Amino acid sequence: MTEQAFEHDDEISLLDILVTLAESWKLLVFCPLVVGVLAGALSFLWPNTYESVAIVRISEEESALLHSAPVLDSLITKFDLLKESNGFQEGARLRLKARLTIVVDKKTKLATLVAKARTPQDAQALGAAAIEVLLKEFVVKGKDKEAVLKTIAINQQAMDVAQDAIESLQRSLKRGGALADLQQESAIKNLTSLNVEVASRAQSIADLTRRLEPRGEEIYVQKAGVPEHKISPTRSFVVVLAVLASGFALLVWILVSKAWRSALQDSEFAGKVNAIKKSLGCNRGA
Repeated sequence: MTEQAFEHDDEISLLDILVTLAESWKLLVFCPLVVGVLAGALSFLWPNTYESVAIVRISEEESALLHSAPVLDSLITKFDLLKESNGFQEGARLRLKARLTIVVDKKTKLATLVAKARTPQDAQALGAAAIEVLLKEFVVKGKDKEAVLKTIAINQQAMDVAQDAIESLQRSLKRGGALADLQQESAIKNLTSLNVEVASRAQSIADLTRRLEPRGEEIYVQKAGVPEHKISPTRSFVVVLAVLASGFALLVWILVSKAWRSALQDSEFAGKVNAIKKSLGCNRGA
């Protein structure tokens, strides 16, 4: 018997909900539409956002320097971004980090840098400047530069000695008649070994010298361009979101209001509510 009564109560509750929705269908339909129209109109007043994309050949470790203090501070100074953060350096860094993102594809080893700004030209300028400042951080400086220069000098000295030895052996081989066969064979082996050493030293010097030079056009796969379309606000998304959110909130409010009114019809519940109001002094003016 109790189970039947429970099922009957559920049916009544469901019917009550359907009746409530039927009675309020105009409110549920037209209010969200009005909110959607207002949201769409207000979206015209929101600032636009554009994204400029650049693709470069840098490693994941190098890309992490984009959000380092030296890079961010250089960009803050270049674009005078302290004004946007009331002169606070850390605040300007945080805002700039949100406008600059970089992701390295593990398969292609290419980094995609995205710069956001209010205008297409500002987005392109920020992206190009970010890469320019980032490349300067790759140049060897300070003690690291001194160490590289010393290594180059050591390799150069070793290469000069090896070249002198090569010239000496070549002169000896030209006078082949004065040398025994075994001596000639040993001289040829030494000559080959010295040539390999000279080539290795020369390659090492070239690699180290390249580390001291700033990178240029070779790192670019795609330079930061001027975006043609804004990424936000997307008015259709704003309107749909506003309609759904307002419709859901209105539906909850209608159902809660209906449940509250129904509960007040219960004398016991109404008595408890009046007691609460009396305790809070809500009935003094009544």
